[in-house]
Amino acid sequence: MNYQRDGQPASFWGLQGSASLKGKELSLTVVNPAVSEARETEIVIRGAQAISATETVLTAPDIHAHNTFDQPQAVVPQAREVKKAGSFTFPPASVNGLRIQLR
Repeated sequence: MNYQRDGQPASFWGLQGSASLKGKELSLTVVNPAVSEARETEIVIRGAQAISATETVLTAPDIHAHNTFDQPQAVVPQAREVKKAGSFTFPPASVNGLRIQLR
């Protein structure tokens, strides 16, 4: 992602994430910092096969949204259906948690 900072061209990374494995459950956390662009990506698992997956997404239509005492539910995690394990679309300005059961 490219933008201007202090009058100079700058860039910002695309998707960023981390992974951990516990038994046969792979946990991925993926951040999409793009303000207006969804990012589609393929996740390849070597040495195992995904048999099911669940996803939790934290995002809001307004990038400046945040929880307050007056609006404690402005930004809440939402479960999303995973239709095809391996291919994911991450919404703009989102933090995503994936739990993938492996065989």
